[in-house]
Amino acid sequence: MGIFQVAGVALLSVMLILLLRELRAATALPVRLATTLFLCLAALSLYAPVLARIRTLFSLGGGDAFAEAVLRAVGVGLVCEFSAAFCRDLGEHTVADGVVLFGKLEILVLALPLVDELIGIVGELLQ
Repeated sequence: MGIFQVAGVALLSVMLILLLRELRAATALPVRLATTLFLCLAALSLYAPVLARIRTLFSLGGGDAFAEAVLRAVGVGLVCEFSAAFCRDLGEHTVADGVVLFGKLEILVLALPLVDELIGIVGELLQ
């Protein structure tokens, strides 16, 4: 699916959401959720080839352990960004900030083993 199809679906969905918000506000939320789900699935279809290429690049360099941590961090970042954007759309900025903070901390926890390994490599090089 190309950008023109995704953009077309997004624009039509926004128009439908605006129309439903005026007529029946309760029905706008399910349309928004369905659109967000569609966009997430469309993005994930592009993520698979990128994922395969990143794994190949890391395996060529001997950094398979790094690949998994990097990919997990990217996944956590994407989920947090989508969730925070949705919370902001609903007017819950404080909840969105909490989601972003949690995501940043989780990425930090994912990076700790990599930092340990890098410090060990630097220590060996300095000896």
